[in-house]
Amino acid sequence: MAIEYLLIILTSELMKDDKIAWVQCAKGLTICLVVYGHAMYGVNIAVGLNPIFFEYCNDFFNIFRMPLFFFVSGIFAARSIARSTNQFINRTVLHFVYIYIVWCVIQYAFRMMTGSVANHEIDPHAILYIAYQPINVLWFVYVLLAFFLITRLLRPVPFFIVLPLAGALAVTPIDSGSYSLDHFCGTYVFFLMGYYGSRMILEAAQRLKPIHAAILVPLYTAVTLTVIYADLRHVPMVWLACAIFGIFAMATLCICLSELHLDRPFRYMGSYSLPIFVSHTIATAGTRVILSKLGLADHPGFLLAGSTLGGVMLPILLAETCERLKFPWLFRKPSWFTINPPAESKGMDQRLADSSAHP
Repeated sequence: MAIEYLLIILTSELMKDDKIAWVQCAKGLTICLVVYGHAMYGVNIAVGLNPIFFEYCNDFFNIFRMPLFFFVSGIFAARSIARSTNQFINRTVLHFVYIYIVWCVIQYAFRMMTGSVANHEIDPHAILYIAYQPINVLWFVYVLLAFFLITRLLRPVPFFIVLPLAGALAVTPIDSGSYSLDHFCGTYVFFLMGYYGSRMILEAAQRLKPIHAAILVPLYTAVTLTVIYADLRHVPMVWLACAIFGIFAMATLCICLSELHLDRPFRYMGSYSLPIFVSHTIATAGTRVILSKLGLADHPGFLLAGSTLGGVMLPILLAETCERLKFPWLFRKPSWFTINPPAESKGMDQRLADSSAHP
């Protein structure tokens, strides 16, 4: 525990440096690519895109965008995972649980009301299965919560045991029939990479220069496009190597953008990554349908750009509107959604909380 708290203090000191902006930039870049991917998928189904463009673009971003998102999430997870039991449950676990339940209901209601224009019909009984089968993009919140819970339980186990096992799990072909379980197995290693390597990553980021991004990003692009062309991305070890390469190439790019003060738009979007993630499929689909009704269905490129922009900006507008109306509960857990610990454990939890740094 002493080592873990030392890691938290060191990480908190590193966070004071302006270069920490690259993490927010990475979140913003990734969430944009997630929205773009879903917008592209919807436009391809609705009006069709060039097959070669769709295949290469979709496969290229699929390799690294969610691994990068989970990697970034893991970097600061140590602070949440090391909280007292009371704070971990109320500030981390219940936060994810609340967002998950609220947006499962909203996604379900939206999909039921728009079944005729949605990309896929939804099972009318889907709302009954959310305890183990997330609705739409809510698998991300479900899996991220599982990452936090399991990593906290595994704290006594050395990293040199947990990390290789997670890596082996990532390259093991698993087709359980559960979308969330398959994604958990395939991406847990990236979360752990950020979690266990947080101190080293934040220190190394301060030494990187734009020249590193100028080398790594084109090299990663060339290697990954070659892998896609050779139809090797479905080979587990090749996919894992490309995903790790992509994480570090794109993280270096974000560090470069921060160094050059070109990261403001991505940092802004990164600060709204959760609202965008949970609601962007509704926004992209709605924008695409509206643009099609306006007669733009014959312009796939414009439809794709408009759907992506709508998928990013409309959730931000919704989140800001909720804040201004003093009703932030679509994206923030209300104070009453809390589990109070037994009275005798409060003092111990408070002493533990006072001994560690909190975000």
